[in-house]
Amino acid sequence: MTDLQVQERVAGENGQNHRDLASPTPATADAPARPATRTSAPRTRSGLPVIRLIELAIIGVLAFLALDFVFHAIGALNVGFAGVIFTVGSFLASPFVGIFTTTPASQGNLLVWTDILAMGVYAAAALVLAIATAKIAGSLVRRPV
Repeated sequence: MTDLQVQERVAGENGQNHRDLASPTPATADAPARPATRTSAPRTRSGLPVIRLIELAIIGVLAFLALDFVFHAIGALNVGFAGVIFTVGSFLASPFVGIFTTTPASQGNLLVWTDILAMGVYAAAALVLAIATAKIAGSLVRRPV
C-alpha cells in the first residue's frame, strides 16, 4: 500500500467478516491533542495601586487613633512623640467628639472612647472605598472592546 492510501476496515453483511479497502485519500497523522484554551477577559490590576494606597492610609489613621487611646489610658504627658500623637489623634477624632463621654480611668488617666468610635468609622469607610474601587476597576477592565 502506498502512502496516499488509507486502509479501512469494512464490516460484511453479517457484521463479522471484515475486509480491508484501500482509499485514495492522503494519509495524515493525527495532530497532537491540545488542551482547550480559555478565552476570558484579561485580568489586569488596574485598581490595585489605589487600593494599596487606601490600605496604607487607613493603617496610618488607625495607628494614630490607637496610640492616642493608649497614651491617654496610660497617662502619657503631652510632650515629644506623645504630643504629636495627641495632636493628630485629636484632629482625626474631632468629628466624633460628644457622641461618647470620656471616662476617667485610675489615677487621672482617661479612656477616650471617641478614638475607638473614630477607628471603627474610618475602617468601615476605607473598606467601602476599597470595595468600590475594586468594582469600578474590575468593570472597566472586563468591558468588551
